[in-house]
Amino acid sequence: MSQATSQDLSRGAQGQQPVKPPTSTLAIVSLITSFLCWPVFLGLILGIVSLVRINKSDGRLGGKTLAIIAIAMNLALLPTCGGLLAAIAIPNFIMFECRSKQTEAKGSLKALFAAEEMYRGEKDSYTQDLAALGFTPMGQSSRYDYVVVQASREGFRAEARGKGDMAGDLWVITNAADVQNVTNKCMRD
Repeated sequence: MSQATSQDLSRGAQGQQPVKPPTSTLAIVSLITSFLCWPVFLGLILGIVSLVRINKSDGRLGGKTLAIIAIAMNLALLPTCGGLLAAIAIPNFIMFECRSKQTEAKGSLKALFAAEEMYRGEKDSYTQDLAALGFTPMGQSSRYDYVVVQASREGFRAEARGKGDMAGDLWVITNAADVQNVTNKCMRD
């Protein structure tokens, strides 16, 4: 764009008041995203892109101050928003991790139930002897101790007792095949 054309834009038509160039939409969006907090990097990128476009527009596009403020706000809010997102995400991740560890207890107790039913089919009674059942817990490292607390001709009750990082978690299964979480460690953390 020639120098005369940019001067004509600044003076306006027929020497009247200067015409204000339109404000960059990207600068406005960048400022708005800084208030939303979650798209901090998006707001920062939009602010930088809008500032570059404004500088290259030869005065046809305004909002340079707005773009700079948006960039500054996004940079200033980055640690705050990051901390806020971490405060939301970390407890949810810990809960999810704990629940995923509980699947070991549920799966192993169901396998124990199947072993007890097979034993009962052969011997006409349930047993407390895990070795006689041929039962081995699921997973490479067991987070639970498995114990058949009560066994008779009528029924059995087995428990999965959490140990290590799952200490305090207690799961129970009976001959009715209902796995229940008696003490839920995941709800206390």
